[in-house]
Amino acid sequence: MDDQGRDGAELGEALTPERPALADPCADATGPGTYKGYTCGASFKFITAENISCQEARRKCTLKAEANPGTSFYCTWNDRLVYRKEITSGACNPLVCQTTSGTGTYRGYICGSHNFITTNNIPCQYALDNCALNAANNPSRSIFCTWNGIEIFREERLPGICNGLP
Repeated sequence: MDDQGRDGAELGEALTPERPALADPCADATGPGTYKGYTCGASFKFITAENISCQEARRKCTLKAEANPGTSFYCTWNDRLVYRKEITSGACNPLVCQTTSGTGTYRGYICGSHNFITTNNIPCQYALDNCALNAANNPSRSIFCTWNGIEIFREERLPGICNGLP
């Protein structure tokens, strides 16, 4: 594991015992927005729809994924992740930062254990690269990372062990 976060804090300082609850991505969403759906692996955008609610975007993506059980899917509404299903662990990881911009808060978790890093004001791609490096350096651990509350990386050694994280 990297021994320091981007802000220079020792990893031990970033450890927190809490496990955040899985949030409804559409809980505070209001009004119409833009829905984008992607298949992962080939990074193919299969839809862009304007003037759609968050709940409807999630419903449409879920239906598309259920109709294509052998395909990984990543869907957003106003750049907010509303649905993600991976057939192969990590298949959607490269798409996340392509659909976002700006800086945000990066959090990394060792699933079933603890939060190993929290760093503020960094670009999504830096967070994704750091998380992937931590996963590569810890091949026996399941790693889950978020940026601005969006799941950017998931590599589960035991399927489902990272469920329940943000």
